[in-house]
Amino acid sequence: MNIHDFVGEKIFNPIKSKNVPNLKEQWDQVRKVRDKGHTLLSVDRRKMMTFTQLYYVPGLTTVCGISGVPVLTGFMSGCYLFRYRDNGALYAAHVGTHDTNQKANDKAKAAWKNHIAQAHITDVFGYDPARDVSLGLIQQAAKIGAPNVFGMWEGNGGVRVGIIARHQDNSWTLVGVEAVPLRPWSSIQNDPKMR
Repeated sequence: MNIHDFVGEKIFNPIKSKNVPNLKEQWDQVRKVRDKGHTLLSVDRRKMMTFTQLYYVPGLTTVCGISGVPVLTGFMSGCYLFRYRDNGALYAAHVGTHDTNQKANDKAKAAWKNHIAQAHITDVFGYDPARDVSLGLIQQAAKIGAPNVFGMWEGNGGVRVGIIARHQDNSWTLVGVEAVPLRPWSSIQNDPKMR
């Protein structure tokens, strides 16, 4: 089963962020902060999909391999997501910026820039899910509940952005998932919020 099979379904919220103890001691490098074997499950339990959760940690850049199962991350408020190769293997990255903590933003971006400067890191492409999600999908979600944007890498490396709407009763509906335009790092590095 793939994520498109869940569009329109009420689901258990699969997207989580993570608190990391001693965060400031880990700021200077990218970190693998992910869990494999998570399950996207419809409320009626008719549909199920296994995925890897790449956690959002404000102040860290988190990474994980992309190998066969989808990778989900979020919720998004302005972070960048990337797909790249590390010694030829596909990886996903979530540059964990924070709405109000400039020091955390600077640390996450610096760790990312240092990471991709290594010779074995190639083919760096990314997107800004909060900016790249279509207005139509946001409007559709707003009719249902509070829109929450998430990022996704398919098992083959394809990238998507999606929206889950949160209802007033704290239930969730997957509103939609769509392809996004990837941009090369040479373009993204010049964005004002990446400087």
